[in-house]
Amino acid sequence: MSASSTLLDTKSPFGTYRAEGLVRAAWRLADRHDLSKGLRKRIRALVSRFFRGPYDAEADGLKFRLYPGQNYDDRKILSKGRLPERAEHKLLKPYLSSGTVFVDVGANIGSYSLFAADAGARVLAVEANPETAQKLAFNISANAKTDIELVNVAIGAEEGTLALWQEPSNCGFATLVEDLTTGEWAGDWSPRDVDVKPLDAVLAERGLQQVDVLKVDVEGFEDRVLVPFLRKSDKALWPKVVMIETNCRSHWAEDCLPLLADLGYGLAGETEDNMVFELKG
Repeated sequence: MSASSTLLDTKSPFGTYRAEGLVRAAWRLADRHDLSKGLRKRIRALVSRFFRGPYDAEADGLKFRLYPGQNYDDRKILSKGRLPERAEHKLLKPYLSSGTVFVDVGANIGSYSLFAADAGARVLAVEANPETAQKLAFNISANAKTDIELVNVAIGAEEGTLALWQEPSNCGFATLVEDLTTGEWAGDWSPRDVDVKPLDAVLAERGLQQVDVLKVDVEGFEDRVLVPFLRKSDKALWPKVVMIETNCRSHWAEDCLPLLADLGYGLAGETEDNMVFELKG
């Protein structure tokens, strides 16, 4: 498929865009981590010119419409043929079952939300990026998951609007933290205004009175999702399990890990990029 065929398609049925062997081979080459970061970036740019997507593929029994030229998770699913972040899924799986309420803040294209729903959980998928939310909606529909509710909004301390910064090669790395767009992650970033609501307000609007598992992955804005929620909410609404991405921890306005400890959360597991906490007692 040529680079010109990159329009968002949420109407054609799943299976319309086949991922042929050449496509997968090209993206496997672009994802080779034995290559230097600079060389891998140049190869990825070249592969993106000719194989941007969309492509329809399955991973671990779940269906996705993928745009690998635009998103890291899409590239991983297409090149590996499986869901990304397997270590994180392994940590969360014991907490997911029928009747579990899983809230996914920073849902991206749905690798966590669909995984949780497949385990029987009721899922609230929260995604700030409008285009990414459309892709997620397609993936939910393709998998016939009626137990996932999607909300296209950013989560923050108070209701309003904020600039969401986006980089065209990785829409899943959109951030509300402008400082993150320089230095290590410098790129072709551009802002757009998005609606922001506190997490407790979004839960109330959806009639959720319990959260069993909360996953927060919002590129350096995790503290501004979690801290106001825990400080404002009744303890009955506190999640039993919290998974928080920590690889942008240096961009937090407040380190929320001591707060979790003070409130009775103990570390239940960690990976290179994420930590999982369980509420004790």
